[in-house]
Amino acid sequence: MKKRLFALLLAVCLCLAGCVQPIPAEAADGAAWSEKWDTVGNIVGVETPESFTLRENSDVLSTRGMYYATWSAGQAESYTNAEGEEAELYDAQFYLLLSGFDRAEKAEEAAAEWLDMARGQYAVEESAQGTYNGQVFTVVTYTYQSEENPYARGASAFGVYRNYAVSVELSCREGFQGDARELLAGFLDRCHYAV
Repeated sequence: MKKRLFALLLAVCLCLAGCVQPIPAEAADGAAWSEKWDTVGNIVGVETPESFTLRENSDVLSTRGMYYATWSAGQAESYTNAEGEEAELYDAQFYLLLSGFDRAEKAEEAAAEWLDMARGQYAVEESAQGTYNGQVFTVVTYTYQSEENPYARGASAFGVYRNYAVSVELSCREGFQGDARELLAGFLDRCHYAV
C-alpha cells in the first residue's frame, strides 16, 4: 500500500513539474531574454520603468493559468478602505494580470470582458487601439468615479498574447506627476513576450 501511495505521489509530482514553464531564451521581439527583466509567468518579461519598484510577482494561481505583478512609485502610506481593509498606498502603481486559456478565442473573450468592465467602472476619457513592442492593445484613460477610491486617474490596456489575456493598469494619486497614458505606453513598450 505504501509503495502504491509513493508511486502515485511521485507520478503527481512529475506531472506538476512538467507544468512549470522554463524561462525563455528569446523574446518574440528578437531580444535575448534578460535576467534583469521581471519575468511574470515565464510569459512576459518587464523592464522595470524608471522610478518604479517591483512590489509583488505572484504565481499563486498558476494552476489556473493566472499570474499577477505590481510595480509602484513613491513611498508607501497605510490606507484603510470603507470595508476596514488595510493596504499600502503608493503615488502610482502598475498592475499586470495574465490569464491563460486553452484557446486564443477564450483569451480574446476574457480581454473583451475586462475592457467592458473598465468602461463600466471608470469615467472613460479616451479609448484607442495601439501597438506596443509588437502587441496590439486597446488603451483607455479615465478618472475614478468613486470618491472612496484613493486614486484619482489611470490608464488601462487590454490585449491578447497567444492564448493569454493581458491586462495592464496604471493608477495614479492626485498629486502624482506624469501623463497616465504616456506612462502606460512606456510600460507596454518595455514588455517582452516569450516565443
